[in-house]
Amino acid sequence: MDRAYSALVEILGLHCECPIFGCLRFRRQCTNGKVSSSAKLVLKVPDECVKLTEYSVWADFMYHIQYTKPADYTMVAVDSVEQLSQAQLDKMIHSLKKQRRPLAYHCPQAILEEIRPEWLVDFSLHNKESFWQRRKG
Repeated sequence: MDRAYSALVEILGLHCECPIFGCLRFRRQCTNGKVSSSAKLVLKVPDECVKLTEYSVWADFMYHIQYTKPADYTMVAVDSVEQLSQAQLDKMIHSLKKQRRPLAYHCPQAILEEIRPEWLVDFSLHNKESFWQRRKG
């Protein structure tokens, strides 16, 4: 899995060890039902600090990275051409790299290098009221 994250950092031109994944407000989301121990952060992030990817393309890339050369995620390993073609891999990498308008994504995934304190608008723990609601009460 670390290879996939390192590759994504390189593909998107990020400057971090591990990207932070999020979703866009009022847009389709994929959490795979794993939200019971999560915290919801509502952030107001400047556009230039957000990279977007299509969730399904990222999921496919994470799965298929096992079929790439160990030292080069951009090349399919010779013994893996039946599972993944070079053209398929190139298409995934291009899709991850190309930034489009948010509405052009079916299920957009927001990716950040960092979270700055001044971006925080609100937060809540899963199934609990927000921090600001608790402070008002």
